[in-house]
Amino acid sequence: MVENLLTKFLKLMSKDITDSDLELVPLGRSLGLDLISFAKLRASQEDDFVDGIRKHTLRKLAKHNEIFLHNSDSFYAGSIDFMVGGSSHGKSFFLLETNGGSNRGLSILTKKQQALMYDGYFESISQAIEKSSDKDLKILVLIGVPVDDALIHEKVIMVEYFRKKIRSLGLSLKIFNSDTYDKNHEAKIVFLISDYEHLSKALSFADTEIRYLGEKVSVLIGDGIARRLNNEKFINMIREDYRQINSTIVNPIFKITDDKSLTYLASHLIKNRLEKYNLKSLVFAKAYDEKDLIDKVTRMIKTFKKSFMIKPSGGSGGAGVMQILKNHNAMEIKKKLDESKKEFYAKFSRKRNPFPYTIQEKVNFSLINWEGFKHTFDLRLYFALNKNQIIPIGGLARIARGRYLKGLNKEEFVVNLSGYDGRIEVNRGIGLSEENGKLLNLKSTDFTNLFCIGSLMFKSMIENYNDIMQFSNWSNYLN
Repeated sequence: MVENLLTKFLKLMSKDITDSDLELVPLGRSLGLDLISFAKLRASQEDDFVDGIRKHTLRKLAKHNEIFLHNSDSFYAGSIDFMVGGSSHGKSFFLLETNGGSNRGLSILTKKQQALMYDGYFESISQAIEKSSDKDLKILVLIGVPVDDALIHEKVIMVEYFRKKIRSLGLSLKIFNSDTYDKNHEAKIVFLISDYEHLSKALSFADTEIRYLGEKVSVLIGDGIARRLNNEKFINMIREDYRQINSTIVNPIFKITDDKSLTYLASHLIKNRLEKYNLKSLVFAKAYDEKDLIDKVTRMIKTFKKSFMIKPSGGSGGAGVMQILKNHNAMEIKKKLDESKKEFYAKFSRKRNPFPYTIQEKVNFSLINWEGFKHTFDLRLYFALNKNQIIPIGGLARIARGRYLKGLNKEEFVVNLSGYDGRIEVNRGIGLSEENGKLLNLKSTDFTNLFCIGSLMFKSMIENYNDIMQFSNWSNYLN
């Protein structure tokens, strides 16, 4: 019988792990994964370059009194995606989407950047330890992963980082997967790693607590776990006041990061503050059903004489993202929507609803020379909690799979390294460095502005949470 990845994960975690064990190539070998391309991408990162940008970003945010959070229980780690427009004389930036606590791809960051990122995650565990310090309470930390996660090596790196920090605190620790879990454990802290399919059946919600097989969960790492908790009381608490929930979710603002229209609304509410960092506002709208989408896109094309993108709710990897051209009529819009839903269902099954859709103005983006041809690209930047502020960590540029011709083929603008058909193509990623900045036609001041925008975006989601979640005026578009 072939060992599954979670069994291999547990077997690896059952021994003392050395720094050499965590190097990407031997780590991949231990798990039956080929991580050579991950190692090459990590080697293209430049710590000194990003350290300088981080320093300038924090100084700039402090100067405008935009750096501190009032609460440190709403955000722990996340990422944000941008496209770039403008000329070499002046760049402008367009927000694509945000991602919450289910970050993937962190193994391509440098070890220093990973430590900063995982310190953000660990803050949630530290808060749970602090709450239980005067009580004889055990702390159950749940880590969710996709079924047969091809990036399981990243959980090895993360959990080992946590294990060292917990040992330094003198606390006992046990690590289980769902097959080996023992409720009668003696450890103060338990890590349980399991796939989303199992967790969706094993989780419940009662008395303001998330429970795994009846036992209280202190911390959920991966907001994908909470997303699958189909409990009306839980859903209402998340919407109205997530601080009532006595289990920490990384991150509790996942309803916003999951929904592109709400992400854009978070930007819209502070657009005057973001404009000074060169973020450009785009026209966007939300559609709740097929008729609503066709009517709104038709009206928006007529009003603005522009093309638009339609994006399903809770999608990933570009699944279901389609462009509708400014010369399309209602019948052609419906055809594009049907294509989008077919692609979405193929990835997520018909149990998952692609509505509400987000409609967003298509941007005029910059092109770069990549392997002899013109390509589109985006930037994914990572952020984490550091005490009472959100700090930039690092990131990468992701190059579109197909060369850019007329922008009509999906592969010309879908940049996700996992691809919308599931292939992982890390070779299309490049790290942040001075040399790669020249390839992208971006200066250090551009990266500073992008990092400022990202920090402020997550800050807006926290500070404007109630206004965003209660917003209902989606009868028209916003700009």
